[in-house]
Amino acid sequence: EVFVFTPKGEVMNLSAGSTPVDFAYSIHTDVGHRCVGAKVNGKIVPLHYQLKSGDIVEVLTANKDRGPSRDWLKLVGTSRARNKIRAWFREERREHAERDGREALAAALRKRDLPPQKFSGSPMLADVMREMGFRKAEDFYIALGQGKVSARTTANKLIQRLRQGEIIEPAPVENVESGTPKRSRAIREASEFGIKVEGLENVALRLAKCCRPVPGDEIVGYVSLGRGITIHQASCQNVADLEKSPERMIDVAWEGENDATFRVEIQVDAYDRTRLLEDLSRTFSEAGVNIISANLTTNPPMVKNRFVVEVGDTGQLKQCINRVRHVESVFVAHRVNATD
Repeated sequence: EVFVFTPKGEVMNLSAGSTPVDFAYSIHTDVGHRCVGAKVNGKIVPLHYQLKSGDIVEVLTANKDRGPSRDWLKLVGTSRARNKIRAWFREERREHAERDGREALAAALRKRDLPPQKFSGSPMLADVMREMGFRKAEDFYIALGQGKVSARTTANKLIQRLRQGEIIEPAPVENVESGTPKRSRAIREASEFGIKVEGLENVALRLAKCCRPVPGDEIVGYVSLGRGITIHQASCQNVADLEKSPERMIDVAWEGENDATFRVEIQVDAYDRTRLLEDLSRTFSEAGVNIISANLTTNPPMVKNRFVVEVGDTGQLKQCINRVRHVESVFVAHRVNATD
């Protein structure tokens, strides 16, 4: 065992081989999930650093729940940290499956010229869910996303009810068991992104992670089977491959002002020094930019930092990067593109 101290002098007992990640999770699950770095005895150390008795450990965290890295499973030494990390990824898989299920059903309905938004949360859909053995909408969509339930079969059941004269009521019943309205966290429509899709309304969109477009970028749309429309930067290297199927390309454009925020990656290379991460975090905050996650790679005397942040448009992004370039010891700061 090793005995380490918090900056306030509290003693923490950890198993031998523990790292700053173990220390973070021993404080609180939320601290572990938000961990982006650590200082030991006043110096920034890599997350794989093995703690020694007497070390004073300070955890550096992002502003929001950024989520752990899968690589952490290889470096943590305590079962508590390992279990918390695995639990986070289990929940993430459920959320992805729920999103995919919602989009699969929406695609199946559109294929039959039916408006998905009319069915979403309706008593008719709730009845079909019960008929198929589900008490909660979340469980139903997860099963859809995992392929355990057919979106085509669900759409056919809804069509059958329409043919029998049943009316689609707009009552927002998403939680089948309790009747409590519950808005999807995963599916987002064009209006929420402030994107206009040529010839379509209320269509489900996703922003491509390879290029992470934001307002101000020139964009194109690609119809993904069962997944709605994926939005890419027009300059994205993957667009060349997508254009081999021109019938699935669709015209899209940013539409006016929007309150939505968009995630982008920023690469920051610097000469390592004390308080560097603190100064970078403050600079992002002063630019009105929220850090979602951060990944640090040290190669003395340099450190490479890759941040995922939320911005409103390219103007705010450029202003933020310009501020970061003026932070002491930073020699490179740029937006990450698909080839980086």
